[in-house]
Amino acid sequence: MLRVCHAFQIEPTRWTTAALFAAALFAAALFAAALASTAVPARAAPPSVSLTADQTLRFGSFFTDTTGSRTVSATGSVTGSAIVPLAGAAPGPAQFTFSYDRGNNASVTYSLLISVLVPSTASQVSGGVSGTIAQFDTDLPGVSSLLPGQSTQVTLVGCQRRICTRTFRVGGTLQVARSTGGADLAIPLPIVVTVLAEL
Repeated sequence: MLRVCHAFQIEPTRWTTAALFAAALFAAALFAAALASTAVPARAAPPSVSLTADQTLRFGSFFTDTTGSRTVSATGSVTGSAIVPLAGAAPGPAQFTFSYDRGNNASVTYSLLISVLVPSTASQVSGGVSGTIAQFDTDLPGVSSLLPGQSTQVTLVGCQRRICTRTFRVGGTLQVARSTGGADLAIPLPIVVTVLAEL
């Protein structure tokens, strides 16, 4: 889910009679110049945003008697509490690619002010096993953690092309409670990114 906040305002132009006459002469000169040129004027498109999930947040396989937790950080480090790791797929952080198309090819370096939101805690119950991800961290610049339900503002600097792309990772802590049996938990991780301003 992406929301892009942009506001464009076009002010009406007031012309006097003299200004209209001068504008007509100027327009005629431009028209004559256009006939002698084959250049096609650039057209600006509305800004747009995309967010791609490249990797899911993976906690691997482990066993716990009753309750336990496993943390997979945004940098890929893995720690656990009251669990026994089992063979299986390797744990790893989620990875997202954010792309902003400013809509024109102006060669001006710019920055983006964005907000990143994990709307709520992520949880799932399967048989006698429940899992909850309530703590998140990221490698976005200037941000160490993402709190569910709270927007975090991030400034992306050094955008030099029409399309500005950044890849970032999100880790988390999975807390598991088990009463009986086992389960494969697949907990969705929704991320909301909003572009607040182009700086």
